[in-house]
Amino acid sequence: MPTKEVPTFCRICEALCGLIATVEDGRLTGLRADQDDPHSKGFCCVKGLSMTQIVNDPSRVTTPLKRIGGPGEFAPVSWAEAIEDIGARLKSLRSESGPRSIAVHEGNPPYFSFGAAMWGKTMTMAIGTPWFYGVNSEDGASRVAAFKLLYGHCAHMPIPDIRRTQALLVIGANPLVSKGSFLHDPHMRQHMEEIVERGGRVFVVDPRRTATAELFEHLPIRAGTDAWFLLSVLNVIVARRLYAQEFVEQWTTGFEEWAEELAAFPPEATESLTGIPAARVEEVAEYLATARAAVVYGRTGTCTQRFGTLNNVLQDFINILTGNLQREGGMVWAWSPVAMGPIAEAMKLATFDKVRTRVRGLPDTYGFLPSSALPEEIQTPGDGQIRGIVMIGSNPVITGPAGNKLAEALEELDTFVALDIYVNETNRHAHYILPTTSMYEREDTQLQFSNRYVRPALRATQKVVEPPGECREESVILNDIARAMGLGSAHPYAIQRLLARVGLGMTPMGMANLLIRTGKAGDLFGLRRGGWSLKKLNERAPHGVVLHEYLPLAPLKKFIKTPDKKIPLAHPTFMGELERLKQADGDGGGSGYPLRMVGMREMTSHNSWMHNSARLMPATREHAIRIHPVDAETVGVRNGDVVRVTSDGGAVETKALVTDEMTPGTIAMPHGWGHRGGWQRANAAGGATSNTLSTEVENASGSTVLNGIPVRVERLDRAAGARGQQSIEVAVP
Repeated sequence: MPTKEVPTFCRICEALCGLIATVEDGRLTGLRADQDDPHSKGFCCVKGLSMTQIVNDPSRVTTPLKRIGGPGEFAPVSWAEAIEDIGARLKSLRSESGPRSIAVHEGNPPYFSFGAAMWGKTMTMAIGTPWFYGVNSEDGASRVAAFKLLYGHCAHMPIPDIRRTQALLVIGANPLVSKGSFLHDPHMRQHMEEIVERGGRVFVVDPRRTATAELFEHLPIRAGTDAWFLLSVLNVIVARRLYAQEFVEQWTTGFEEWAEELAAFPPEATESLTGIPAARVEEVAEYLATARAAVVYGRTGTCTQRFGTLNNVLQDFINILTGNLQREGGMVWAWSPVAMGPIAEAMKLATFDKVRTRVRGLPDTYGFLPSSALPEEIQTPGDGQIRGIVMIGSNPVITGPAGNKLAEALEELDTFVALDIYVNETNRHAHYILPTTSMYEREDTQLQFSNRYVRPALRATQKVVEPPGECREESVILNDIARAMGLGSAHPYAIQRLLARVGLGMTPMGMANLLIRTGKAGDLFGLRRGGWSLKKLNERAPHGVVLHEYLPLAPLKKFIKTPDKKIPLAHPTFMGELERLKQADGDGGGSGYPLRMVGMREMTSHNSWMHNSARLMPATREHAIRIHPVDAETVGVRNGDVVRVTSDGGAVETKALVTDEMTPGTIAMPHGWGHRGGWQRANAAGGATSNTLSTEVENASGSTVLNGIPVRVERLDRAAGARGQQSIEVAVP
């Protein structure tokens, strides 16, 4: 079979970079950046280029597995036997205990597959269960909550118009490494540098001197105090009457209530808590308020704090009060070739607070319930107790909080089915693991992300290689399970079930084609000359197409969907969160926990499912906390020492990397380590999952608090042991 090169695109993160795949004898042998891709323009990071090792990994699951003993003990089984037994078990559960006894859980990798993202949610609707769980609570749940409460909808999220702004405040984000999140463009560095080149400024608020902070104006902040900083910025803008008064009067309610509250947060009053000098806060506030165009952008770092929802609300308050909403260079709702936001809301795929967990009453965000609630929802008797789970490409034992509790709870399930490419720390407790395709073994498109592009684009990809062994697409597997349950298909719609019974059910790419053709850039089935269809994309634009170089802006009134068409600055949830902050003991903790821990993303890693790649996880790579030299000296820690990090939630052991990139008082720990699944390289890497240290959930959004966690650090004398093995430790006072 001859060697061929196939244009495709990466689906690891939201940058969605174009790639050229090299295929030899039907096997993926190489990936390189696509110089002809108009979206990524020849860029791709090492993570995307390393996917050949994931696709060809000998540790991949390529045949259905049935559990035959304790956790992690499986034997191969046929698809027919697996689907028949799974269908019978879930059908029995649904019949005897009701639809609410079954939950679906979706992780990060399937979110980047159009079919898996759509079919996972609709599977819950076909079953009739409200329980759809996901990793959003460890990511952007509070951002979604803020959008919904401010603007009346959350599926079409506004993004920073960074290519036309003069002032950018980045808080709790590291876009030089992440390449942006909740916005899509691989060239974040270039866009941010261009702000400075055209005479503007970029401020980066972060407790660590990240790659982004290193390049621009860094404001080191005490971890977990972002809300106080933002309140002080707003204090300056309001007290000095720098806000856009006409805009505020036209588009908002409740400004007077906030003006009164903000008086209690002058920069002088928050300086000792945040560590940011009052004069610096004043400088930033005045620049944002007087710049030709300005925008505040925050992400995971601000989302996963004690006051995550309030952080996100305050970020948007700056954009709103300065009049930088739906204007060039501000926070804008992006033009989209497919109206995925309205469609998702119409299909009830993207909701906020429509469903609450049974025990603690935590809300759904973007349709996802928080992973932190799963252990109690499985173990607490009563109507709606979860007895069966269908999990799609997820690993919450590692990526969520209280992983040990979840592992124990999973063992109590009557039926646990996982769709995945690996045996991981979570699905080792499953009754069945069903092998799925990788991103290069299926047709795909990026429509679920189409309304968050900095430069609106359309792209589609053909299947690059055939899947190994017996791997199948998630949508096919879910349809098979639904049919075996007697539900017709994994879609709840009557026409879909009818078509499925005669073998004509809608496929993911059939749905994508329909959406493209009827969208703003579609061909309307031949009625619009020059419009696009899936076929035209594959034939005429295999590298993708950029539809607009700069974002066209529709009127703001189109995007304010609250009942009175105003932005409710004094929403009861916001005022309640502010009151909670006023009653809080600063940044939390106490004398027993003098440091604050934040998570961090490493350049050569992403999420836990990439930790079996030799290129990304070389034997020399070690897990370590980052700690400032002053803090290291205080606790008697030297570079390379083994340390114990302790919080109210427990303790983890790892190594110390002493570095002045940290703000004194804050340590950083990479997330997603501490493996014990069916992947040898990941297991051998050792380390620990930082999420073990989390104990708190923010009730307003259901977000897990992963940043600003009060901790203490102790050096350990290790009497025996090696990397990845058990050892004996003695704490050194």
